[in-house]
Amino acid sequence: MSKFYILKLIYELHYFRYLLLEYITKNPYDNNSAKKFVDFNNKRVLKKIKKDGAKKVAILLPHCIQKYDCNLKITNNVENCKMCGLCDIAEIIKLKDEFENIDVKVATGGTLARLYLKEYKPNLVVAVACKRDLTSGIRDSFPIPVYGVFNMIVKGPCKDTRVAVNEIRKVLREVGTT
Repeated sequence: MSKFYILKLIYELHYFRYLLLEYITKNPYDNNSAKKFVDFNNKRVLKKIKKDGAKKVAILLPHCIQKYDCNLKITNNVENCKMCGLCDIAEIIKLKDEFENIDVKVATGGTLARLYLKEYKPNLVVAVACKRDLTSGIRDSFPIPVYGVFNMIVKGPCKDTRVAVNEIRKVLREVGTT
């Protein structure tokens, strides 16, 4: 049990360093300090999952990657997507066919994301989000292994963001979910 507390303390120190650097730089669009925290986390997650195996994987997405003016509601079921290709949802749905034991969920906020993780109980989460939501989500979800992927802000925050689907695919291959 002491190993858990030591690891939690290390996480808190890295998170505190991230917050301190954010405060010092005062640039909300600079991802450098957040990237350091997420990189630290992702290395630890990959090491743990390669050792334990990825038996049940959740891909957790923000609702802002759906095309802003799309009329389809995918927050309750990604299968509602008509695969038009105007956003990255279709490519992520294809990952479900390519890999085993994967569930994809679009969350409208942190509370809904935590509820989903509590119900689904994955042993690996690949989470896509903006800097603030990703770093706080990784911290809040500890000790669940959450591999973080930054979304790409194209037209401003929370609207028509993109995701590096190939990065998610690479992680899934690396942890052996095929």
